[in-house]
Amino acid sequence: MTTKFQTTEDAAIAAPARSEASTAAGIAAASPRAVIRGESPTQTGGAIVDWLRFSFLPDGPFSHAVETLTRYFALWFDFPVNIQTAKIGFRGYEASLEITAFYNGESIKLGLIAMGGAHVAGTMLVDLSGTGCGVVGDWDAVYATMQDLDAKITRCDLAVDFLHGEYSIEQIDAMYFAGEFNSGGRIPKRRALESGDINCPQGGGRTVEIGRRQNGKMVRAYEKGRQLGNQHSNWLRIEVELHNRDRVIPHDIVLKKSEYFSGSHKALASFIEAAALKIKTQQVQHETSVEIMTGHMVTSYGKLIDQLMLKHDNDAAAIISQIRVKGIPNRLQKTALATHVNASHAPDAYEKMRQ
Repeated sequence: MTTKFQTTEDAAIAAPARSEASTAAGIAAASPRAVIRGESPTQTGGAIVDWLRFSFLPDGPFSHAVETLTRYFALWFDFPVNIQTAKIGFRGYEASLEITAFYNGESIKLGLIAMGGAHVAGTMLVDLSGTGCGVVGDWDAVYATMQDLDAKITRCDLAVDFLHGEYSIEQIDAMYFAGEFNSGGRIPKRRALESGDINCPQGGGRTVEIGRRQNGKMVRAYEKGRQLGNQHSNWLRIEVELHNRDRVIPHDIVLKKSEYFSGSHKALASFIEAAALKIKTQQVQHETSVEIMTGHMVTSYGKLIDQLMLKHDNDAAAIISQIRVKGIPNRLQKTALATHVNASHAPDAYEKMRQ
Protein backbone atom coordinates (compact mmCIF):
# COMPACT_ATOMS: atom_id res chain seq x y z
CA MET A 1 0.00 0.00 0.00
CA THR A 2 1.27 3.46 -0.82
CA THR A 3 2.48 5.37 2.20
CA LYS A 4 1.42 8.90 3.00
CA PHE A 5 3.86 11.55 1.83
CA GLN A 6 5.39 13.69 4.54
CA THR A 7 6.82 16.60 2.55
CA THR A 8 5.83 18.99 -0.18
CA GLU A 9 8.73 17.69 -2.28
CA ASP A 10 7.36 14.14 -2.22
CA ALA A 11 3.87 15.46 -2.82
CA ALA A 12 5.06 17.09 -6.03
CA ILE A 13 6.42 13.77 -7.27
CA ALA A 14 3.21 12.06 -6.21
CA ALA A 15 1.00 14.10 -8.53
CA PRO A 16 -1.34 11.90 -10.60
CA ALA A 17 0.43 10.44 -13.62
CA ARG A 18 -2.68 9.74 -15.66
CA SER A 19 -5.10 12.36 -16.83
CA GLU A 20 -8.81 11.57 -17.05
CA ALA A 21 -8.55 11.89 -20.80
CA SER A 22 -5.79 9.31 -21.19
CA THR A 23 -6.78 5.90 -22.46
CA ALA A 24 -5.14 2.59 -23.18
CA ALA A 25 -6.89 2.54 -26.52
CA GLY A 26 -4.11 4.67 -28.01
CA ILE A 27 -1.96 1.60 -28.57
CA ALA A 28 -4.57 0.18 -30.89
CA ALA A 29 -4.82 3.30 -33.03
CA ALA A 30 -3.72 3.15 -36.65
CA SER A 31 -1.04 5.74 -35.93
CA PRO A 32 0.14 7.83 -32.99
CA ARG A 33 -1.89 10.91 -32.25
CA ALA A 34 -0.66 14.18 -33.70
CA VAL A 35 1.88 15.98 -31.55
CA ILE A 36 2.63 19.67 -31.72
CA ARG A 37 6.37 20.07 -31.41
CA GLY A 38 7.10 22.26 -28.43
CA GLU A 39 10.24 22.79 -26.41
CA SER A 40 13.69 22.51 -27.90
CA PRO A 41 15.74 20.84 -25.17
CA THR A 42 19.08 21.60 -26.81
CA GLN A 43 18.48 25.36 -26.63
CA THR A 44 17.58 25.79 -22.96
CA GLY A 45 19.47 25.23 -19.74
CA GLY A 46 18.21 23.69 -16.54
CA ALA A 47 17.65 20.01 -15.82
CA ILE A 48 17.70 17.25 -18.41
CA VAL A 49 16.16 13.79 -18.46
CA ASP A 50 19.04 11.31 -18.23
CA TRP A 51 17.06 8.05 -17.94
CA LEU A 52 13.44 7.11 -18.53
CA ARG A 53 11.69 3.79 -17.96
CA PHE A 54 7.95 3.14 -18.23
CA SER A 55 5.61 0.18 -18.56
CA PHE A 56 2.19 -0.16 -20.13
CA LEU A 57 -0.46 -2.77 -20.87
CA PRO A 58 -0.72 -3.36 -24.64
CA ASP A 59 -4.12 -3.68 -26.27
CA GLY A 60 -3.40 -6.60 -28.57
CA PRO A 61 -0.41 -8.76 -29.47
CA PHE A 62 3.13 -7.68 -28.68
CA SER A 63 3.98 -7.43 -32.38
CA HIS A 64 1.26 -4.84 -32.88
CA ALA A 65 2.45 -2.87 -29.85
CA VAL A 66 6.02 -2.84 -31.20
CA GLU A 67 4.77 -1.48 -34.54
CA THR A 68 2.94 1.28 -32.70
CA LEU A 69 5.99 2.12 -30.60
CA THR A 70 8.04 2.35 -33.77
CA ARG A 71 5.67 5.01 -35.08
CA TYR A 72 5.95 6.88 -31.79
CA PHE A 73 9.76 6.75 -31.96
CA ALA A 74 9.58 8.48 -35.35
CA LEU A 75 8.14 11.46 -33.44
CA TRP A 76 10.62 11.27 -30.58
CA PHE A 77 13.81 11.29 -32.63
CA ASP A 78 15.02 13.47 -35.50
CA PHE A 79 16.62 10.51 -37.29
CA PRO A 80 15.60 6.92 -38.11
CA VAL A 81 15.86 4.30 -35.40
CA ASN A 82 15.89 0.52 -35.79
CA ILE A 83 14.36 -2.22 -33.66
CA GLN A 84 16.36 -5.43 -33.44
CA THR A 85 16.16 -8.59 -31.36
CA ALA A 86 18.28 -8.74 -28.21
CA LYS A 87 19.68 -11.95 -26.80
CA ILE A 88 18.41 -11.61 -23.22
CA GLY A 89 15.41 -10.52 -21.22
CA PHE A 90 15.29 -7.54 -18.89
CA ARG A 91 14.12 -6.98 -15.31
CA GLY A 92 11.77 -9.97 -15.16
CA TYR A 93 10.70 -9.80 -18.81
CA GLU A 94 11.53 -12.84 -20.92
CA ALA A 95 12.46 -11.10 -24.17
CA SER A 96 13.70 -7.72 -25.29
CA LEU A 97 14.31 -5.67 -28.42
CA GLU A 98 17.05 -3.08 -28.77
CA ILE A 99 16.30 0.44 -29.98
CA THR A 100 19.32 1.51 -32.02
CA ALA A 101 20.51 4.28 -34.31
CA PHE A 102 22.99 3.79 -37.14
CA TYR A 103 25.68 6.45 -37.24
CA ASN A 104 29.07 6.55 -38.93
CA GLY A 105 29.22 2.82 -39.43
CA GLU A 106 28.14 1.97 -35.88
CA SER A 107 24.86 0.72 -34.43
CA ILE A 108 24.41 2.69 -31.20
CA LYS A 109 22.01 1.44 -28.54
CA LEU A 110 19.47 4.00 -27.31
CA GLY A 111 17.29 1.76 -25.17
CA LEU A 112 15.13 -1.33 -25.29
CA ILE A 113 11.61 -2.73 -25.33
CA ALA A 114 10.90 -5.70 -23.04
CA MET A 115 7.95 -8.08 -23.02
CA GLY A 116 6.71 -11.49 -21.87
CA GLY A 117 7.12 -13.29 -18.57
CA ALA A 118 5.05 -14.88 -15.86
CA HIS A 119 5.42 -12.07 -13.35
CA VAL A 120 4.90 -8.90 -15.42
CA ALA A 121 1.10 -9.05 -15.66
CA GLY A 122 1.09 -8.89 -19.45
CA THR A 123 2.80 -5.50 -19.55
CA MET A 124 5.54 -4.21 -21.82
CA LEU A 125 8.41 -1.96 -20.82
CA VAL A 126 10.34 0.81 -22.58
CA ASP A 127 13.76 1.68 -21.14
CA LEU A 128 15.50 4.73 -22.59
CA SER A 129 19.13 5.09 -21.47
CA GLY A 130 21.12 8.27 -21.01
CA THR A 131 22.29 7.93 -24.61
CA GLY A 132 18.70 7.66 -25.84
CA CYS A 133 17.48 10.54 -23.68
CA GLY A 134 20.35 12.68 -24.93
CA VAL A 135 19.10 12.54 -28.52
CA VAL A 136 15.34 12.87 -27.99
CA GLY A 137 14.24 15.65 -30.30
CA ASP A 138 10.74 16.20 -28.91
CA TRP A 139 9.87 15.53 -25.28
CA ASP A 140 6.30 16.66 -25.97
CA ALA A 141 6.02 13.58 -28.19
CA VAL A 142 7.35 11.37 -25.39
CA TYR A 143 4.79 12.86 -23.01
CA ALA A 144 1.97 12.29 -25.52
CA THR A 145 3.11 8.70 -26.01
CA MET A 146 2.92 7.95 -22.30
CA GLN A 147 -0.49 9.59 -22.12
CA ASP A 148 -1.79 7.55 -25.04
CA LEU A 149 -0.44 4.29 -23.61
CA ASP A 150 -1.64 5.08 -20.08
CA ALA A 151 1.93 4.30 -19.10
CA LYS A 152 3.41 4.03 -15.61
CA ILE A 153 6.84 5.63 -15.19
CA THR A 154 8.96 3.34 -13.05
CA ARG A 155 12.21 5.33 -13.23
CA CYS A 156 13.21 8.84 -14.25
CA ASP A 157 16.60 10.46 -13.69
CA LEU A 158 16.98 14.23 -13.84
CA ALA A 159 20.40 15.88 -13.98
CA VAL A 160 22.05 19.29 -14.05
CA ASP A 161 25.65 20.05 -15.02
CA PHE A 162 28.03 22.72 -13.77
CA LEU A 163 31.01 22.83 -16.07
CA HIS A 164 33.16 25.53 -14.48
CA GLY A 165 33.20 24.90 -10.73
CA GLU A 166 30.00 26.77 -9.90
CA TYR A 167 29.39 24.11 -7.23
CA SER A 168 31.60 21.52 -5.56
CA ILE A 169 31.34 18.23 -3.67
CA GLU A 170 32.29 20.14 -0.51
CA GLN A 171 29.27 22.42 -0.90
CA ILE A 172 26.91 19.47 -1.38
CA ASP A 173 28.34 17.85 1.74
CA ALA A 174 28.00 21.09 3.70
CA MET A 175 24.33 21.31 2.68
CA TYR A 176 23.76 17.73 3.81
CA PHE A 177 25.34 18.23 7.24
CA ALA A 178 23.36 21.46 7.62
CA GLY A 179 20.19 19.36 7.29
CA GLU A 180 19.10 20.83 3.95
CA PHE A 181 18.36 17.39 2.51
CA ASN A 182 16.25 16.29 5.48
CA SER A 183 12.71 15.36 4.51
CA GLY A 184 9.85 15.60 6.98
CA GLY A 185 12.24 15.28 9.90
CA ARG A 186 13.93 12.24 8.40
CA ILE A 187 17.68 12.30 7.83
CA PRO A 188 18.57 10.51 4.58
CA LYS A 189 21.51 8.17 4.34
CA ARG A 190 24.75 9.55 2.92
CA ARG A 191 27.49 7.63 1.15
CA ALA A 192 30.80 9.08 -0.09
CA LEU A 193 33.02 7.41 -2.69
CA GLU A 194 36.22 8.31 -4.47
CA SER A 195 38.27 6.65 -7.15
CA GLY A 196 41.83 6.93 -8.35
CA ASP A 197 45.16 5.19 -7.84
CA ILE A 198 48.18 5.38 -5.54
CA ASN A 199 49.61 8.32 -7.48
CA CYS A 200 46.37 10.28 -7.56
CA PRO A 201 43.85 8.99 -4.99
CA GLN A 202 41.06 11.29 -6.21
CA GLY A 203 42.03 11.23 -9.88
CA GLY A 204 38.84 9.44 -10.90
CA GLY A 205 36.63 11.86 -9.01
CA ARG A 206 34.50 11.87 -5.88
CA THR A 207 30.83 10.98 -5.50
CA VAL A 208 28.32 11.74 -2.76
CA GLU A 209 25.00 9.88 -2.68
CA ILE A 210 22.15 11.13 -0.49
CA GLY A 211 19.17 8.85 0.04
CA ARG A 212 18.77 5.29 -1.18
CA ARG A 213 17.58 3.88 -4.47
CA GLN A 214 15.52 1.30 -2.57
CA ASN A 215 13.47 4.13 -1.04
CA GLY A 216 12.65 5.55 -4.45
CA LYS A 217 14.66 8.78 -4.38
CA MET A 218 18.39 9.38 -4.40
CA VAL A 219 20.53 12.44 -5.08
CA ARG A 220 23.94 11.78 -6.59
CA ALA A 221 26.62 14.46 -6.99
CA TYR A 222 29.87 13.51 -8.68
CA GLU A 223 32.88 15.01 -10.39
CA LYS A 224 31.95 14.20 -13.96
CA GLY A 225 35.03 15.64 -15.63
CA ARG A 226 37.38 13.63 -13.44
CA GLN A 227 35.29 10.53 -14.02
CA LEU A 228 35.94 11.02 -17.73
CA GLY A 229 39.67 11.21 -17.04
CA ASN A 230 40.45 14.93 -16.73
CA GLN A 231 42.01 15.25 -13.27
CA HIS A 232 41.93 19.05 -13.43
CA SER A 233 38.26 19.38 -14.35
CA ASN A 234 35.82 21.31 -12.15
CA TRP A 235 32.76 19.80 -13.86
CA LEU A 236 30.17 18.66 -11.30
CA ARG A 237 26.99 16.77 -12.17
CA ILE A 238 24.03 16.48 -9.80
CA GLU A 239 21.41 13.83 -10.49
CA VAL A 240 18.08 12.96 -8.90
CA GLU A 241 17.13 9.32 -9.47
CA LEU A 242 13.42 8.69 -8.94
CA HIS A 243 11.67 5.33 -8.79
CA ASN A 244 7.99 4.58 -8.37
CA ARG A 245 8.36 2.99 -4.96
CA ASP A 246 5.61 4.54 -2.78
CA ARG A 247 5.14 7.36 -5.29
CA VAL A 248 3.58 8.00 -8.67
CA ILE A 249 5.89 9.75 -11.10
CA PRO A 250 3.78 12.06 -13.31
CA HIS A 251 4.07 12.05 -17.07
CA ASP A 252 4.81 15.77 -17.27
CA ILE A 253 8.13 15.26 -15.48
CA VAL A 254 9.65 14.99 -18.98
CA LEU A 255 8.31 18.49 -19.78
CA LYS A 256 8.82 20.22 -16.43
CA LYS A 257 12.24 18.81 -15.76
CA SER A 258 13.63 21.76 -13.82
CA GLU A 259 10.50 22.09 -11.69
CA TYR A 260 10.58 18.45 -10.64
CA PHE A 261 14.35 18.53 -10.08
CA SER A 262 13.87 21.45 -7.70
CA GLY A 263 10.76 19.92 -6.14
CA SER A 264 12.47 16.64 -5.29
CA HIS A 265 14.47 18.40 -2.56
CA LYS A 266 14.16 22.01 -1.46
CA ALA A 267 17.95 22.08 -1.25
CA LEU A 268 18.16 21.70 -5.05
CA ALA A 269 16.00 24.69 -5.98
CA SER A 270 18.97 27.07 -6.16
CA PHE A 271 20.89 24.98 -8.68
CA ILE A 272 18.73 25.38 -11.78
CA GLU A 273 19.68 28.89 -12.91
CA ALA A 274 23.39 28.07 -12.93
CA ALA A 275 22.99 24.81 -14.86
CA ALA A 276 24.83 24.50 -18.17
CA LEU A 277 23.11 24.26 -21.54
CA LYS A 278 22.53 20.70 -22.67
CA ILE A 279 24.32 21.09 -26.00
CA LYS A 280 27.30 22.74 -24.27
CA THR A 281 27.49 19.81 -21.84
CA GLN A 282 27.53 17.33 -24.73
CA GLN A 283 30.26 19.25 -26.52
CA VAL A 284 32.46 19.46 -23.43
CA GLN A 285 32.01 15.74 -22.71
CA HIS A 286 32.88 14.85 -26.31
CA GLU A 287 35.95 17.10 -26.37
CA THR A 288 37.13 15.83 -22.99
CA SER A 289 36.76 12.19 -24.01
CA VAL A 290 38.59 12.77 -27.29
CA GLU A 291 41.41 14.56 -25.48
CA ILE A 292 41.77 11.81 -22.88
CA MET A 293 41.70 9.03 -25.48
CA THR A 294 44.25 10.90 -27.57
CA GLY A 295 46.52 11.06 -24.54
CA HIS A 296 46.16 7.31 -24.06
CA MET A 297 47.00 6.77 -27.71
CA VAL A 298 50.14 8.90 -27.43
CA THR A 299 51.28 6.95 -24.35
CA SER A 300 50.55 3.54 -25.84
CA TYR A 301 51.29 4.02 -29.53
CA GLY A 302 53.15 7.31 -29.97
CA LYS A 303 56.53 5.62 -30.57
CA LEU A 304 54.95 3.09 -32.92
CA ILE A 305 53.49 5.92 -35.00
CA ASP A 306 56.92 7.55 -35.06
CA GLN A 307 58.41 4.34 -36.47
CA LEU A 308 55.62 4.08 -39.03
CA MET A 309 56.34 7.66 -40.13
CA LEU A 310 59.99 6.73 -40.70
CA LYS A 311 58.96 3.61 -42.61
CA HIS A 312 56.60 5.54 -44.88
CA ASP A 313 58.87 8.56 -45.45
CA ASN A 314 56.64 10.78 -43.29
CA ASP A 315 53.60 10.03 -45.44
CA ALA A 316 50.85 10.49 -42.79
CA ALA A 317 48.10 9.65 -45.27
CA ALA A 318 49.62 6.23 -45.92
CA ILE A 319 49.80 5.50 -42.19
CA ILE A 320 46.21 6.60 -41.59
CA SER A 321 45.05 4.43 -44.47
CA GLN A 322 46.87 1.47 -42.91
CA ILE A 323 45.59 1.78 -39.33
CA ARG A 324 42.23 3.54 -39.63
CA VAL A 325 39.11 1.57 -38.63
CA LYS A 326 35.84 3.28 -39.48
CA GLY A 327 33.44 3.65 -36.56
CA ILE A 328 33.05 5.26 -33.14
CA PRO A 329 34.78 4.09 -29.94
CA ASN A 330 32.27 2.93 -27.33
CA ARG A 331 33.29 5.77 -25.04
CA LEU A 332 32.36 8.35 -27.68
CA GLN A 333 29.12 6.85 -28.97
CA LYS A 334 26.77 8.86 -26.74
CA THR A 335 28.30 12.27 -27.38
CA ALA A 336 29.11 11.62 -31.05
CA LEU A 337 25.47 10.82 -31.73
CA ALA A 338 24.17 13.69 -29.59
CA THR A 339 26.42 16.33 -31.17
CA HIS A 340 25.73 15.17 -34.74
CA VAL A 341 21.97 14.62 -34.66
CA ASN A 342 21.52 16.33 -38.02
CA ALA A 343 24.04 14.13 -39.83
CA SER A 344 23.29 10.93 -41.68
CA HIS A 345 22.22 8.12 -39.37
CA ALA A 346 21.42 5.34 -41.78
CA PRO A 347 23.32 3.31 -44.36
CA ASP A 348 22.65 4.02 -48.03
CA ALA A 349 20.46 0.94 -48.41
CA TYR A 350 18.20 2.14 -45.64
CA GLU A 351 18.00 5.63 -47.13
CA LYS A 352 17.02 4.18 -50.52
CA MET A 353 14.35 2.06 -48.87
CA ARG A 354 12.89 5.16 -47.23
CA GLN A 355 12.67 7.07 -50.53
